[in-house]
Amino acid sequence: MLFANSAASGELGQGSAPETSQAGSTLPTGSNRPVAYREAGVDWHELGYEAADHWEGLSPELRQRLISDRTSQLSREEYSVTTSGASASMITSNWTYTGSPRKYRVAGELRELAEVLAEITGD
Repeated sequence: MLFANSAASGELGQGSAPETSQAGSTLPTGSNRPVAYREAGVDWHELGYEAADHWEGLSPELRQRLISDRTSQLSREEYSVTTSGASASMITSNWTYTGSPRKYRVAGELRELAEVLAEITGD
C-alpha cells in the first residue's frame, strides 16, 4: 500500500506521486493533508478535496477513533461539532445516519481514507 500527502508530493501529476511504502510503519494519522493512495501495481486514487479537507479538520482523537473502528458512531452533538462549517455536499458525501435519535457514521471517500489508514497502520 502506498500513500501520498501534500507535504510529500506537492500535487499529483502525470499519474504518479512520490511513493512512500507504509507497510509496517506508524504513519502519523492526519499530520498532513492526504491527496491520494494506491495499492502496488494499481493507479493512484486521488481523494476529493472535500474528504481530504474534512479529514485534516477532524480532531486527532476522532481520526484515530475512525481508523480503529470505521463503523464507530457519533452522537448528534459530536456530529454537529465535527461538521461545523462544512459544506452540505461534504456532509452528504461523507456521512450517513441511522435511527432515532440519529447516530452518524463516516461514509464515502472519508471512510475509504480511514480504511486505507487502518491498513497502513495495522489497526
